Amino acid sequence: MIINKPLLTILTMLTCTYVQSSTQYPGLTNNYDSVLKANINDLRYEFNKSDDYEIEWFKKATAVDKKPISLSDINKPVLTGFVKASDYLDESVISKFALKTDLDGIIYVLKDRIGKIKNIGSLSCEYKVKLNDYHVNRYYHNLKGLKDPYIKFMISKGYEADVFIDKYNLLGITKLQKGYDSGSIRVLIKGRILTLSIFDCPQTEGKEQIIKDLTEWSELLIKANQ
Repeated sequence: MIINKPLLTILTMLTCTYVQSSTQYPGLTNNYDSVLKANINDLRYEFNKSDDYEIEWFKKATAVDKKPISLSDINKPVLTGFVKASDYLDESVISKFALKTDLDGIIYVLKDRIGKIKNIGSLSCEYKVKLNDYHVNRYYHNLKGLKDPYIKFMISKGYEADVFIDKYNLLGITKLQKGYDSGSIRVLIKGRILTLSIFDCPQTEGKEQIIKDLTEWSELLIKANQ
């Protein structure tokens, strides 16, 4: 079989690129094929999209005509091993993954990945945590009664969803779709609802680690604001 020179050159370049990425970024190549085949736009949307069911949650949740604590007055401790992305990375690197409408949220990444993220120049497929609040100045007494609507909605969207904690001030749920694990936990602090979200795009941590990180981080938030 005769291969023309331009095609041979392209094949050689692709092979070299793969070898270089495998050696330069070994932490990203454990699931190279699955990540390569994934639609990164879908993954990006999954992590950053606003939940359609949140409005229904607010309608069902018990609220009073009283302002909750301001987000700026809430202490925001960081779980060991993570750092605030904006303290180490340029906004251009963060905005390649985070939607412009979601840049008001705080994104955290694993500290030992900072060097590699700078080299790659993107957060596209990192194990990340996002902290958001609801931007609604209503005071909520508890999160009870919000679990079932959440689960029902997620199942209707094709997710496998499980609750790992359900208290008056904590509601944690893990999700699985297309082989990718994610999770979120709602934390009630002095009337305001915060959300911690994790999406395991590189598929290196798994469901149990997501639960561990979300649980420990939410406990840090509650303790720091007592």
